[in-house]
This record gives sequence, structure tokens and C-alpha cells, in this order.
Amino acid sequence: MWFVMFATANPDEYGDLLHLIEHSKTPKGIKIHKRLKIFGKPDALIVFEADSEESAAEFIKQFGRVSDVRTHLAIALE
Repeated sequence: MWFVMFATANPDEYGDLLHLIEHSKTPKGIKIHKRLKIFGKPDALIVFEADSEESAAEFIKQFGRVSDVRTHLAIALE
């Protein structure tokens, strides 16, 4: 399953969010395809693949202390 995670930094935690995205813990079952900083809101985007919703949730929760996180399941147009 592919996911797109959007993160908007909490006030005064933009630097913390970017550091966390660059050095995030990647649990087993997660493959990160792209990490992007965004000019504007949201502040960052991660495209990743997860073997289950549970592993996706485990990966995402680390960003919640420094940002508002919104994650969507992505489906390929084929």
C-alpha cells in the first residue's frame, strides 16, 4: 500500500519537523520513496509504502509531536 503524508509544523517547531523527516525512524515494513520540503503549507510531504495500515500508523506517529499530520492512502492510476 502506498501512502502520502502531509505535515504542517507546530508553531516554532519547523526546524524540528525537518530534522525529524530527514532522520526519521523507518520501521520494518516501510519503504520511503520521497521526502519533500514544501514552500507553503503543508511544510513537508513523505510518499511511502507500507505493508499494512498498522506499520503505516507506527511510522506516522513519530511526526505528531512536532506537527499536524494528515495521511492519505494513494492508489495508482493504471
